[in-house]
Amino acid sequence: MKYYVTVGDQRIELELGPEGVVFEGEGALSAELATVPGSSLRHLLLGDAGWPLVTRRQESGWVITAGGRRFHVQVEDERTHSIRELAGLGAPADGPTELRAPMPGLVVRLLVETGQDVDRGDGLVVMEAMKMENELRADVAGRVAEIRVQEGATVAQGDVLVVLEAGEET
Repeated sequence: MKYYVTVGDQRIELELGPEGVVFEGEGALSAELATVPGSSLRHLLLGDAGWPLVTRRQESGWVITAGGRRFHVQVEDERTHSIRELAGLGAPADGPTELRAPMPGLVVRLLVETGQDVDRGDGLVVMEAMKMENELRADVAGRVAEIRVQEGATVAQGDVLVVLEAGEET
């Protein structure tokens, strides 16, 4: 299974397979993540190296502390990444960012209101397509400038759902 991991401004593509973890298409490394039961403590073994980690799940990803440093980490599986790409949620833009429907479907829930500040990774709209609910998230921090759909609306692929004005993460 392929994953896209973002740490700060760096995006890493990795694939988990029977041989281990493959980073950016390079050779496989053995990997193991051990959990200390009942805690947020983990120990990551990657190849011959090991690191103690403290992990905390947040709505917009993970906060991982390793070696005395904190990292905000987002992880997308291949399916979520593809949906975001289809929705036009690629690299941040200088101007307004439009969240577009990645496929035809039904707007199940609006998770934001006009004027609301959002961080990258915050949920904006829940859409049902092919009998599955998909939460579409903000790829940039900003303010909700416009909501162009209502709950219960049927939308076509490419329809603009929400418009964000670029801003700073809160």
